[in-house]
Amino acid sequence: MSLIGRAGSFRWRKGSATPPLATLDQTLGILCEPFLGTLRSMYRGDPQHGSDGGLHILDANTRISPEQGMWIYQLCRDLKPQSTVEVGMAYGFSTMYFLAAIQANGLGSHLAVDPFQEEHWHGIGLEHARLLSLPGSFRFVHETSVRALTHCASQNLRFDVIFIDGNHRFDDVLVDFTLAAQVCRTAGHIILDDMWMPSIRRAVAFIRANRLDFTAVATPIGNIAVFQKNGDDRRGWNHYLDF
Repeated sequence: MSLIGRAGSFRWRKGSATPPLATLDQTLGILCEPFLGTLRSMYRGDPQHGSDGGLHILDANTRISPEQGMWIYQLCRDLKPQSTVEVGMAYGFSTMYFLAAIQANGLGSHLAVDPFQEEHWHGIGLEHARLLSLPGSFRFVHETSVRALTHCASQNLRFDVIFIDGNHRFDDVLVDFTLAAQVCRTAGHIILDDMWMPSIRRAVAFIRANRLDFTAVATPIGNIAVFQKNGDDRRGWNHYLDF
């Protein structure tokens, strides 16, 4: 995916060309190794090692942009979160930014949830994360988001940054957000990916209108919607605002 359009009014397009190497290096420049080199290789489209031991070509449609990744990285550098989680790991593009921030901060842990990591994505994201993460800073759950987030809630786990990039159906996105809200710390952030999709935009419209316990956060990245938790959900049992 690549970013096109005017600043403040971005639109996204699938399958666009990889940015020129000089532009890519300029965007990723503050990242430390080995994350910088790994992401350069992934964005170039180099075959990547999977957990099955083989080399695999990446689907260019399945990734976040360097600009979006660096926004997530900088958010984590600024907030210095104790714990982060992502729903939908795929090749691990977003994972690399979370882990790079953990290394730069010298603290934090990251949880990745993906039931199809090895079946669909050859374990590429998992292989990179296991090789590059600091000891004890990364955990992977081979589960659906419903099961994984429910389990986190039952264990009273809380997260400072939650990235939702799993099933993109409208109802599934709302379920992911609802469960993520249960495990999001007050003042924590929930990020929804792929705002180019009508299903995501519709879910975001519901959240903006109805989730009074979250405040929308403006960003320069048009492909994400970001919400910050401002307190407990105190809506009445019959609360509903049209969206």
